[in-house]
Amino acid sequence: MTPEERLDQLEPLLSETTAILDRHTAQLRQHATLLRQLVQATESNTQLMQQLLVGQANCLEQLALLNAPLPQPVETSTPTLFSLVDYTPDPAQRLEELETRLDTMGSQLETLGSKMDLILTKLIRVYINN
Repeated sequence: MTPEERLDQLEPLLSETTAILDRHTAQLRQHATLLRQLVQATESNTQLMQQLLVGQANCLEQLALLNAPLPQPVETSTPTLFSLVDYTPDPAQRLEELETRLDTMGSQLETLGSKMDLILTKLIRVYINN
């Protein structure tokens, strides 16, 4: 076989190899872009999770304050204008509101947890495929 014949056989092989490498490069770029998006989504979800945890801690502090024993009210013969303006809801109502908030926050945390699991699954798939 002459050198020219060998070159003729080698040329299609090289062009096919180059085409395959180009496809793989394009796929890797797509995967890198998707991975960046997943990392950004994970970071934003982490920040949201931290905010929810801070809010939940605040609600728990308020709940602890509500569960503390209340001082006995001083008996007055007639209600004054000042006492009517300073009306606050009874502790049971405040406790119900806080429990509702905590339930809402709990469900939001569960939803966020399931989203984080989905993101983690996608990250693992991208990592395995690369």
